[in-house]
Amino acid sequence: MILYDANAPGPNPTTVRLFAHERGGLDFDVVTIDLVGLENRRRAYLTEISARGEVPALRLDDGTVLTEITAICGYFDEMARGGRRLCGETAQERAIIHMWTRRAYLEVVLPFVNHWRGSEAAENAYRGHRILQPEARRSNRLLAERGLNQFDDDLDGKDFIAGNDISMADILLFAFMATNIEGEGTTWLNVPQRPHVAAWYERMRVRESAAKMLVSLAPHFQN
Repeated sequence: MILYDANAPGPNPTTVRLFAHERGGLDFDVVTIDLVGLENRRRAYLTEISARGEVPALRLDDGTVLTEITAICGYFDEMARGGRRLCGETAQERAIIHMWTRRAYLEVVLPFVNHWRGSEAAENAYRGHRILQPEARRSNRLLAERGLNQFDDDLDGKDFIAGNDISMADILLFAFMATNIEGEGTTWLNVPQRPHVAAWYERMRVRESAAKMLVSLAPHFQN
């Protein structure tokens, strides 16, 4: 397998890195893509790897290319040799984790990503490769705040989003929150007025994998 990683701590590459470091039992090669230089928008990447310019991407041994971070992480979860499953051991666990992952994405991640995409920084980063909606920036922040308020209630009495152990839901939400808080200064994502979210965020932040996820993977990954 070959994972096409990025040379920057963007939220999508960071999610897959965090999953890989937490999962265990994985062994694959890595090619680093110059995301800052928009290598993923050049003809070679678009024709050979992903027509949508998606990073990360995972090329399987038979040549199939997987994109979308939840699909890549789900494949890793199935193919890992050893370690603990992060998408669930049973049908019920998988359904519950999928439910919470979906909620985290729709209710929190998507709105605050769209909030950032309305900024001047996003316009400079995409350089015309994405249609942005700066007029919806305030509404997207309010949507994300509402989602975080709900998650603060949901996390009351729980260590992690889907129960007592870290799962794909925690990995997705934390990777996106951390890269925006630390990289973009989006401090309103984690405030004292949401104590359960703040406590969960701290539990995730102090994990060894949280520091590792910000660094591009070596040419060969094994854990």
